[in-house]
Amino acid sequence: MMNKDLWTKIEQFDFDQPASEYDFTLRLAHENYWTQSFTKQAILEYKKFMYLAAVSDMMVSPSEIVDTVWHQHLIFTKSYSEFCQILGKQIQHIPSTHNKEDFQKFKLAKERTTKLYENFFGTQPENIWNHANPFESLNLKKSKFKLRTSLIIGIVAFIILSSPLYFLLKPLYVSIENPNFILLFLGLIIASIVGLEWYNRRKFAQTIHLFDKDSFVFDLQPYELIYLNNKNISSVIKGTVNELIDNGSIKINEDQTISTNKLTFIQSREHQQVIDLLNDLGKTSYPNFLIQLITKPAFSNIIKSMEAVKKYFNRSKAFSNLFVLNFVVFLSLIMFGFLRIVTGILRDKPILLISFAVIILSFMMIGYLFRLTNLFSSKVLPDLYKTVILPKKNTNNNWQWSYFLMGTAVLTTSFVPLTNRSVSVNSDGGCGTSSSSSDSSCGGSSCSSCGGCGGD
Repeated sequence: MMNKDLWTKIEQFDFDQPASEYDFTLRLAHENYWTQSFTKQAILEYKKFMYLAAVSDMMVSPSEIVDTVWHQHLIFTKSYSEFCQILGKQIQHIPSTHNKEDFQKFKLAKERTTKLYENFFGTQPENIWNHANPFESLNLKKSKFKLRTSLIIGIVAFIILSSPLYFLLKPLYVSIENPNFILLFLGLIIASIVGLEWYNRRKFAQTIHLFDKDSFVFDLQPYELIYLNNKNISSVIKGTVNELIDNGSIKINEDQTISTNKLTFIQSREHQQVIDLLNDLGKTSYPNFLIQLITKPAFSNIIKSMEAVKKYFNRSKAFSNLFVLNFVVFLSLIMFGFLRIVTGILRDKPILLISFAVIILSFMMIGYLFRLTNLFSSKVLPDLYKTVILPKKNTNNNWQWSYFLMGTAVLTTSFVPLTNRSVSVNSDGGCGTSSSSSDSSCGGSSCSSCGGCGGD
């Protein structure tokens, strides 16, 4: 039977006390590239595990993600000591030695942990208990080569194949005169781009179906999606400041500066760090305030975690194959036009129009491929929320979701002129103008660094 009093104390224990700018939760998220919701869930599962460690007389085992939380909590020695007092045991962390005896012991501990968890809390969340990190829930195999490698191979192949393809296509070039060839070339370009657009979106949709249903990407916060959408943290800060203006915590002065009011209403870490900085600065202009605010952990973690999502996806086999296909199609079109130029030069024919078309196509390829590397994070994922996820949620009274859906249209009118004079902020943060006292113990983890825990 569950000890409800003990669980209530464990559940209510605040790892972020005493309050600080870079507290337990932010540090955990920042060091592991975790999103806000996933970090919160991981901490809750850690609390559940420690409850099992407290009530069990036998060894129990954390998952790798739970163990990651545990490792950090051990660093916060005062908090960990107070937490163990609530547990009624001094839970010791026992690293794995990887010998055969330990392997069997930890295996049994893991099975025991699953049964205990199900008895007290129900089914274990797979994204926490069956994966080493949140990205594994995306079920994406890592590509064996980097995108830069495919670009180099493509350029080398272009050079090598130019000569044989010239002799192969020469009869075609000779038989088609301008402007018919130009029209044919433009038609191929348009048809190829339309085909790639359709195919790319289809592949992105198929890739999303690979993700586990409880994957962290389906539980992102509005500000995380806003950053994904435009890669500019200033949009997130703008929304946060606007919330505080709306609830009366920040006032806009007659000289177009901002400052705090005597009474403030703090509802999030972002709010707290905005108010703390504004209290330190006093009355200040919004652009100056923005420059100093972008380095604060609450905002820098949004950048770090969302950039990690983008990079992980772009390094996957699914995306690499898609990128290569797009690159090959564009390179083939450029080859087709380039060989026409060579044929024209050798036959003393005008090549101005086709040369211009090939140059434009080359720049189009660069822009299109760059756009492709951002498409999943900036377009596909935000659109998934707008069309599929949010319609199933009640977001009518949530200003942040309204800001995500409607953009600057929901900003306070008096605040907009201040934001128009602000600096722009890049994704990298840069700026530009414009066992226990009893005999119980627990141990065994699937991770390489931790075997489990034991009481003392």
